[in-house]
Amino acid sequence: MPLSDFILALKDNPYFGAGFGLVGVGTALALARKGAQLGLVAFRRHYMITLEVPARDRSYAWLLSWLTRHSTRTQHLSVETSYLQHESGRISTKFEFVPSPGNHFIWYRG
Repeated sequence: MPLSDFILALKDNPYFGAGFGLVGVGTALALARKGAQLGLVAFRRHYMITLEVPARDRSYAWLLSWLTRHSTRTQHLSVETSYLQHESGRISTKFEFVPSPGNHFIWYRG
C-alpha cells in the first residue's frame, strides 16, 4: 500500500478526522490563552505602575487624603474615628472612611 493510498484512507476515516479537529481546536485555545497571558504582561509593563508608601513616610497622610477624595467606588475601607469631649461633658464623634492598606487601582485623568 503506497503512502498516498494510506493518507487517502485516513482522510476518509471519520475518527481520524475528528481527532485532528480536536487537536486543531485544542491548539487554537492554547494559543489564545498564551496570547492573553502575554497581552496582560505587556499591559502591566506599559500601562501600570506600582507605588509603595510606608506609613512612616510624610506623604502617606497626603496620599491617604487624596485617595479618600478621589476614590468614589472603593470597596475595601477602614474607618478612622475621632472624638472631642467638650467642657460641658458632651462628646462629638466623627467617622472617616479611608481606603485600607492593600492594592488599589487608580485611573489617572480618566
